[in-house]
Amino acid sequence: MLQGDRHLGAGCEMTPVDDDGKPADVADGSVESAHEPMAKVRPGAPSAAPLARARVLGALFGDQRTVGSFGRFHVVKRLGAGGMGVVYEAYDPDLARGVALKLVNVAAKDRETALAEAKALARLSHPNVVPIYDVGLERDRVYLVMELVRGNTLRLWPEGRTLREILDMYQQAGSALVAAHGAGLVHRDFKPENAIVGADGRVRVVDFGLACEADEPARATSEPRRVAGTPRFMAPEIKAGTAITPAADQYSFCVALAEALALARGPTPRRIAAVLERGRAADPATRFATMGDLLRALARDPARTRRRIFIIAGLAASVGAIAFFAGRQTLSEAPDACADGIARLEAAWPPAARSTALARLATLGAYGQTLRPTLEPRLDGYITRWGNTYHTACLAHRRGPESDTMADRRMACLDEGRHDLAEAGKLITTADASSLVQLPRAVQSMRDPGSCLDRAFDSDIEPPPSGLLPQISLWQVRIQIWQARFEVGAGRYDQALATASAAVVDARSLGYQPLLAEALLLEGQALLKLPERSAAVPILTEAFQAANRSRARALAIEAWARRAFALGTSIGPDGAAAGLDFVESEATGTASAAFALALLYNNLGTWELSKNDRAAARNYFERALRVQQDNDLGELELVNIRVNLGMFTEDRHRGDELIAQAVAELTDRLGANHPDTLIPREQRGFATIDDLGQAEAFLTPVCRAYELHATLVADAARCWTEVGLLRLDLDQHDGALEAMTRAADRSANAQEAAAYRTLLRSDPHAAVQQLAAAVAAKPPKPGEPIWKGLSRAQLTLGLGRALRKIGDLRGAREALQRTIADLEPYVRTNPGARFERYLGRAQVELAFTLLSMGASPAECAAAAKAGAAWLQHVGGPSSAITLLRSCTG
Repeated sequence: MLQGDRHLGAGCEMTPVDDDGKPADVADGSVESAHEPMAKVRPGAPSAAPLARARVLGALFGDQRTVGSFGRFHVVKRLGAGGMGVVYEAYDPDLARGVALKLVNVAAKDRETALAEAKALARLSHPNVVPIYDVGLERDRVYLVMELVRGNTLRLWPEGRTLREILDMYQQAGSALVAAHGAGLVHRDFKPENAIVGADGRVRVVDFGLACEADEPARATSEPRRVAGTPRFMAPEIKAGTAITPAADQYSFCVALAEALALARGPTPRRIAAVLERGRAADPATRFATMGDLLRALARDPARTRRRIFIIAGLAASVGAIAFFAGRQTLSEAPDACADGIARLEAAWPPAARSTALARLATLGAYGQTLRPTLEPRLDGYITRWGNTYHTACLAHRRGPESDTMADRRMACLDEGRHDLAEAGKLITTADASSLVQLPRAVQSMRDPGSCLDRAFDSDIEPPPSGLLPQISLWQVRIQIWQARFEVGAGRYDQALATASAAVVDARSLGYQPLLAEALLLEGQALLKLPERSAAVPILTEAFQAANRSRARALAIEAWARRAFALGTSIGPDGAAAGLDFVESEATGTASAAFALALLYNNLGTWELSKNDRAAARNYFERALRVQQDNDLGELELVNIRVNLGMFTEDRHRGDELIAQAVAELTDRLGANHPDTLIPREQRGFATIDDLGQAEAFLTPVCRAYELHATLVADAARCWTEVGLLRLDLDQHDGALEAMTRAADRSANAQEAAAYRTLLRSDPHAAVQQLAAAVAAKPPKPGEPIWKGLSRAQLTLGLGRALRKIGDLRGAREALQRTIADLEPYVRTNPGARFERYLGRAQVELAFTLLSMGASPAECAAAAKAGAAWLQHVGGPSSAITLLRSCTG
């Protein structure tokens, strides 16, 4: 967050310049979106402006018909421009991905201020704000590196949409403005062109180029602001140069939304029109108190609320009231009264509809054809378990030993399972090829019916105060929480965030702390899965506090565990374990907290890894595994404990067994081809299988399975690159070429694979050029992450191999020695098959290079001995081992 960055106010007074360095009058024209395909020429711009722009672009990037460069960036094409800068699509080799590169147009005197403001904006974390990855100064130009979002702006997107669809999208955009206001910023140029709907359906607000720190409303009019923005969307107070407050963004937002709703199918309801009218009132004091209040007013739908209450009341009546509260009859009076559980559950998703929906999945591509055998038995088993649990709970209540309060809790628990089945039905029935991976997760996330019989329900959490608010309000929030939990489990994190955030608002109005803690916990969980997970820290902190106040110990410990993960992996490891002694003692003394305790230890292990303390991480992973096994915990999230311990245990054989167990369970629950299963399958082939032939045979079907998913091209490329290297180790030239070709064809970022493909096609000179350029683009930097050094070492190994092929033996020796020097310290402290392979390959190649140079046995003995030992250990070709041993004398 940006509190305390008081220099931001100066940014409102910076002088923007055109591409030719002259001051720009941004108030007179439209500042186009950073991601807009074409920039518009401002009305009244001089005819020489395009020529000036062309001169500057030529100086920066050369001929725009070809790829150019700017600093470390490879520039692909220009995306758009406005008064505050020009944006390009570029490739960032440090981040190994495509990015949007914005060059900020400010006068020389303002560069340091612009740079400081850009760095502050980079810390604004919210799922609906386009993230800034990096900022800097290059060639006297301030630049920002942002997420490259492909999609339509909110100017183009609404055409032909329903009113509800448009309101939902603008709710996301409004959430970004709420986040900015919370950080003390005013966007100052919100308009449809500055919000993009990505391919994932998530809105990102972009172009904070005019953002500045909010003024006090009573700012003296004798200190007028410079007028900047887009006139059509500009609040009257900005045009007048007076105080700039968050109310200005509220005005722009309402103007934009009103224009969008004019394109919707059907008229705008009067209640919405009234909200928009208030939001764009001429007097800022007449508008809503906050942007959040405006969004809540837009979301308030009386008809929808009435329908929802009716549904919730019906759910409570059909399952709870009818089943349990018709009176405690004797079994002889109503022998079959508890036998209708499955019929009640299947009403949520009838068998015929279920069969039709599952059969349809096979029409949705290769991955869809694999899903029914995984999903159908899981659904059938769930329905049977739910019916049995219902029967047991119903009988227990009718026989009289159980209180009405306990019966209410059990029925609420079973109602959640009924809700989950209905939601799974909707998801499976409406799935398309892009959402198929959500389906196994969704089925796995349904509330376990067996947990509804757990004695932990008899907790010491205070019931809600009677008469505080109508009981139906509690049901409303409870339904929202169920929905958010289901969406988190299904991997629908954007939807879960929106649902949980609404639940938090409603739970606050109730004032019932346990419900608020649950809603906050789910909001934090959703944020943890989105790009800027640091935003989850304050949410999870409040969740812990609310749960702790209401003595909901299991909730409190889970919130603390997730907060520790967020701190340790985003903000920094310092402070992530503060208060551990207290939390751990609370967890070990609370029967219902076993899941939270296992999660806590697993997350603390991850935290220790962020500090590169493998021994401490192993200790926590071991403790997490013991808690899981001692309590027979079956939550899908905890399967990762075995993967984590398997990756970092010192016993390679045990590590392989642990990951194999995790893969077997994930295969059973999600299917062999689900991404969550493929990742540990790949990790096993990379990290714990030493034998080259076994690793190649194990990884090849994993690579093919990645190809079933259109969104996993980078994973497929990484996998095929490793298979290609393994085949090369085994002297399988044609197989290696086939694997490297598949990798290079699937990802433009697979530089290593593309270069090896060139080398294996007998063009070593071209391969040298490719690899030398790739290595040069990744120069060593002090304090750089380990993965960057490892990536550079992989490319340097390939360069050494290619140099040997063209006869540049001295160059090859230098490259291979550098590879070994980079890899040896890492492999010593981080053992694992994959990087041991790179080190072994480099030692083998160095020994062969020295032999080709006519080196004496004494000169090549060390590399040859190490290379031969590695090949012997991993089952390498005997001919190579024999040749290397001849060098050792």
